[in-house]
Amino acid sequence: MAGFQDYLSDKYQTENIQAINERLLELSSLFEISQILNSSLELNEVLNNILLIPMGRLMISRGAILLQAGDNFQLRLGKGVAEEAEKIKFSEKDLPSEVYLTDDIANKSKAKITDDFRSFLTDQKFAIAVPIKSQNKLIGLVLYGHKLTKQIFAEEEIDFMLSLANLSATAIMNALKVEEIKNINLQLDERIQQLKTLFDIAQGLSATLDSDKIVKLLTYALMGQMLVYHYAIVIQRNGDLQKIDCKGFLQDTIENVSTELSKYPVLESAAIIDAIEPKALKDQLWKIGARIFIPLRHQNQNIGYILLGEKINKQKYTDIDVEFLTTLVNQAVISIENARLFKETLEKQRIEQELQVAKTIQTKLLPREIITVLGYDIWGINKSSKEVGGDYYDVIPISDSTMALAIADVSGKSVPAALLMANLQAGLRSLIREDIPLNQIVGRLNNLIHQNTDLDKYITFFVGILNTHSHDFSYVNAGHNPPMFLHPDGNLDLLDVGGIILGMIPDYHYETGKIKFQPKDILICYTDGVNEALDRKEDEYGEERLQKFIIGNNKLGAKTLAEGLVADILKFSEGAPQYDDITLLISKRIAY
Repeated sequence: MAGFQDYLSDKYQTENIQAINERLLELSSLFEISQILNSSLELNEVLNNILLIPMGRLMISRGAILLQAGDNFQLRLGKGVAEEAEKIKFSEKDLPSEVYLTDDIANKSKAKITDDFRSFLTDQKFAIAVPIKSQNKLIGLVLYGHKLTKQIFAEEEIDFMLSLANLSATAIMNALKVEEIKNINLQLDERIQQLKTLFDIAQGLSATLDSDKIVKLLTYALMGQMLVYHYAIVIQRNGDLQKIDCKGFLQDTIENVSTELSKYPVLESAAIIDAIEPKALKDQLWKIGARIFIPLRHQNQNIGYILLGEKINKQKYTDIDVEFLTTLVNQAVISIENARLFKETLEKQRIEQELQVAKTIQTKLLPREIITVLGYDIWGINKSSKEVGGDYYDVIPISDSTMALAIADVSGKSVPAALLMANLQAGLRSLIREDIPLNQIVGRLNNLIHQNTDLDKYITFFVGILNTHSHDFSYVNAGHNPPMFLHPDGNLDLLDVGGIILGMIPDYHYETGKIKFQPKDILICYTDGVNEALDRKEDEYGEERLQKFIIGNNKLGAKTLAEGLVADILKFSEGAPQYDDITLLISKRIAY
């Protein structure tokens, strides 16, 4: 009996020691957390630590922190929370002053909340709300979601959250004070900059061709000289808004005002709002807080306007103010127009240079001459649109009796498309001569494109290998316009066996199709610049018209057929601008 009592005593002591050790470990952990929280005065960093430490330790799915902002409490930081939650505000009476558990059906904690806050917790899938108090005053709330393990929170876990909230109160208050000081300093810095800019405005406007900087310099001058904090600078051309820079006015309100202004004759000179006609427009401008209107005019055309609100000192605008604003704005308009023209010139030069580079790349990638093949008539043609695209065709000799025919259309325009086309050509020419099945070659090209491009870059691609002795033709169509295989009797097959476009899904398995060239059979490969060519009514050339032309001219040679088709497309379009290249690769078996 004594031995059993000794066993119980030892077990009790062991359990006590273990509990004490666990408590010491928890206290040590809280001490370390306290040091982490108080080591930073950046509010976001403090809030991140408050959320992430328990979420990581307890495997919690989501979290959020509400902080007091004026008379309300609002979401300041969220992890895994819907965006609309950031706009919801609560008063102190909505929130619990004690720990609240959403699954606490018996309401053991006795924490009181309103139905609105209870609905918020349910909608956002929060499991627990922990108050943050400073000097016994609620300053915020920490919300945590359910555990990933689906287990309920143990008492010691809730105690840990509450202890963390208590420790964080001081750190939050310190960070809020630092943030407030930073905001005050920022406002002082802005005011100093505004006053400094006032003296430099005339020189500054003429010294830059950056339209954003010009607008900013103008803003500083208006704010500093007129002593206003409510302004709106609107630049528009042909009735379309191009830029709105405003403070004190809601952007949506300014857009609505712009719509209203377009209904009335253009105000050609600066005017105090009280003097504006008609009365309906004056009332609307006055209602939103505008007190003076200054048009932005260049070469007798309206390119925008400026609205200023009430002066800080409550003084009314005078005729001298109107004269000063007119002169200042006229100088700014000249600078804005100069900046626009300069930017347009640079952009035009950049585009022209880029198009030239792309065109050079594309031209060098296309075959300089088509190889002569006994028994076959082969011809390719590429007619560029105004924008350099990513069309590509190739004829690659493999052996004395085999050759590869390929055509592709790369997404996008200009240099990026040309470089992607270069990658495709290099990869194809490297792989096509290896002893690899055609569908596997296409699979490797697909992986190459996928690994080296973004998701918005892809290639439609068709490639086939022709045996000029047996006249067998195996092919893979990777999302390209199905080439037409025309027989002398007018029957036509579409070569659509293969798979998806290159670059979309890695390790995709492509299928191989097979046909056999008979005498006078014609293979017509083309890009979508052919069937999608537009006339002046924006009607497409279409596949039906394409098939009709091919069938009606099937006795022509490959070169004559290709050039005739291009001529027919140009006749159809009647000079309408085309936005994609026209590319053809035609192969015809000669009858002998």
